[in-house]
Amino acid sequence: MTPRGSWRLLAALLAAAIACAAAIACAAAIACAAPPPTCPLPPPTPPRAAPLLWRVERTGAGVVWLYGTIHDAGAGDVPEVAWRVLDGAVRFASELGADEPDPHQLVALARLPWGQVLDRLLPADDWWDLVEAMLGAMTEDELRHARPWFALVKLHARMAHAPMPSMDVALAERAGKLGIAVDHLESWRDQLAALDASVGVTDLSQAIHERKAVACQVAQLRAAYRASDLPALARMLLDPVHGDRLLAERNRRWAPLIERYLERGGGFVAVGLGHLLGDSGLPAILEREGYRVTREAAP
Repeated sequence: MTPRGSWRLLAALLAAAIACAAAIACAAAIACAAPPPTCPLPPPTPPRAAPLLWRVERTGAGVVWLYGTIHDAGAGDVPEVAWRVLDGAVRFASELGADEPDPHQLVALARLPWGQVLDRLLPADDWWDLVEAMLGAMTEDELRHARPWFALVKLHARMAHAPMPSMDVALAERAGKLGIAVDHLESWRDQLAALDASVGVTDLSQAIHERKAVACQVAQLRAAYRASDLPALARMLLDPVHGDRLLAERNRRWAPLIERYLERGGGFVAVGLGHLLGDSGLPAILEREGYRVTREAAP
């Protein structure tokens, strides 16, 4: 099974896969009913909403900017103030930065263990719905040997039609072109381990059932993002059933790295917005450590 397209697609959709249970749970009552003729979206908002950008500082240290991304949006959804702050940064960090996996290892990690096949793990109806949904994107044999997380990521990409490159990748590419040092907060192996731990066969089955609602959910997510509607974004991105344990664990690992940037002149850190929300989000963690954290005001 050979992954199609850039490996970065996997990283760009990590948050969507981790939050899949949350999206399904929030949309179940609507999505299980007859779909509406159009996707209901909030009215357009004026381009003066406060950006999803936080300033972290402490006397005697540099400034780190935390910018929350959504992995189903592109460069056009990044506000101008975020580009300006990035352009003046001494370093850039994101979940993966420029860390590239070994393609052979990636293929092996996306494949089920010997003796397991996805068509035996999934209910028959779900399996054939998945095959039909992925026609032209993955062959039956590729799907049969795919781990649930890999099949879910590919299904999400097929249904969502998100801009490419994602805003995460666009930010990293801009930093690289400007000669800004590009760091990663975790390795691609860590990301794939998180996917594998967070997505099982049951999650994939639910995603198959809800696949026709994905494009609408992504459109609603992007609309809430442009409006900087934090309550709506939290409902969409944080898991209401299992809480944010996985996000919290990763945030605890990342916080010391961000503190080092503060001691070394600052920087610009772009991570999935879910990592910046709630009591276990990075702004809250750093504030408890004594740093001053303020959200950038509307222009």
